[in-house]
Formats: sequence, C-alpha cells, structure tokens
Amino acid sequence: MLMFICLAWWNPRFLGSSLASVSQVVLYPLERIFSYVAFEVRDFFSLLDSIGELKTENEHLIQENLDLRSEVATLQEIRQENESLRKSFDVAVRNQYASVAAEVLAFDELAQGKSLIINQGSGTGITQGMPVIVGKGILIGKVVDVFIGSARVELLSNAQSTVAAMTSEGGARGIVRGEHSLGLLLDMVPRTDVFKRGESIVTSGLGGEFPRGLLIGTVQDPEATVDKLFQQAPIIPPIKYSNVRFVSVILMEKI
Repeated sequence: MLMFICLAWWNPRFLGSSLASVSQVVLYPLERIFSYVAFEVRDFFSLLDSIGELKTENEHLIQENLDLRSEVATLQEIRQENESLRKSFDVAVRNQYASVAAEVLAFDELAQGKSLIINQGSGTGITQGMPVIVGKGILIGKVVDVFIGSARVELLSNAQSTVAAMTSEGGARGIVRGEHSLGLLLDMVPRTDVFKRGESIVTSGLGGEFPRGLLIGTVQDPEATVDKLFQQAPIIPPIKYSNVRFVSVILMEKI
C-alpha cells in the first residue's frame, strides 16, 4: 500500500503510460461490449419515445380529419340547401322582413314539447303568432306568450305545433308537426307526391301563419302511413333547439 502511495505521489510518466497501455489492452473488449449495450439501450428508449410521440400525433391528426370531414359535410349540406332555396324561392328572409333580434334566457323543460324564453317582448312590437328563426331563415317556432320584456317561443317539436310545409323543389306538400319534443314529422303527404331522403323541407306559406321558404329541416326515410292513404317521414332540424342562443322574431313584411 505504501509503495502504491509513493508511486501515485511520484507519478512517473513512463509508469503511467505503461499502466494505461496495459489497461487499454485488458479493458478494450469490455469497453466495446458496454459501449454497444449502452448505445442500443439509448436507441431503444429513443424509439419508444418516438413511437409514443407518433401515436399521439396520429391520434390528433385522426381527430382533426374527422372534425374537418364533419365541417365539410355540414358546409356542403348548408350550401346545397341555400342554393336550392335561392333557386326555388329566391328567399332572403332578413331582406324581406323586419325582425327583432333576441337572446334566449331559458329553456323551459316543463312546457309541453319544451319552449324558449327570449329577452324581447311587447315593448319591441312582438305579438303572439310571430315566427321565430335562427340565422337567415331557419324556423324553430313561434311566439305564444308575450310580456313587456320577454316572450315564450313554442318550438316546432311541441306536440301542438303544426306547420304547412313542402320540399324545397315543390315535389311534395304536407304538415310538419312535433312529436312530444322527440323530433319532427312530415305528415299528410299525398301518395302521389314524390320526395326522397335528403331533401330540404321549407314552409309553404299556406294559411299565412308563416312566410314561404323558411327552412325547417331535412327529410329522412319516407314511408306510407298505417292506413296507406298518405306518406310521412321524420325530419331532422339543421340545428339542435336546446343549443340555440340567439334568435330573430319576424315582425312584418317590408313594403
């Protein structure tokens, strides 16, 4: 031990070089093995990290792709409906009718078929029976109760609601009625009228309760009624009524 201490303190160059040379020769195989194993382990964990990152990125891309496909489908449907309405009726509700913008205050779950409470009332000229729309002409219901600063809107899904309607191409006419807040049904369509899934349903203007050309929804699969005298089909509204926040109340036709 004393000799090694003396050698370490003296540290002659020729002795250090000799020991280093011997150590290199003896330890070189072990160094190669440990070096190879270390690099392989590092590469393995790097590969795992890369796989995790690629998986996460792939999931994000898949979700973005689904969102984009959904948006494209919605835009295509809206464009087709708008083009069909313009060709058939040349309707621009906001230009043809004076309206009052309103915000939805509450969604009345207790009302039969459900209804909306809006923050505009008789103080702005709103009266019972006035149509209520979303956007540029999507009909969602009509005013049934009016107060000074608010009003209640009966939704089309109400069981008491009926609207004279027709397909956007005018091939079929019938009555759209609510099904106890569960949805809409196009009913009383004559057997001779022709319509198919995917067609838009708009107000026909018959009876004068609603202006002609307001969008109600899209036809699903038509079928014959139980008595085989008429046709009927479920209707899917373009929006979910419970998600509506802003509406417009049509007051009167512009002169």
